[in-house]
Amino acid sequence: MRIWLGGTAFDYRATVAAAYNLIRDWQRKRWCAIEFILRAVDECLPETRLPNERLFLGP
Repeated sequence: MRIWLGGTAFDYRATVAAAYNLIRDWQRKRWCAIEFILRAVDECLPETRLPNERLFLGP
């Protein structure tokens, strides 16, 4: 997942559930630009997890 904020790109790993809930939150108030990479080689994924990813796992 790539999040663009103020012209800077931040790349993260995220679970499907967290990404889905982040999109739902983003649709209510668009506070950044989001890109999703559907297919990636595991070695190319960043090690950094989505910040506070647990917050996006709940309802």
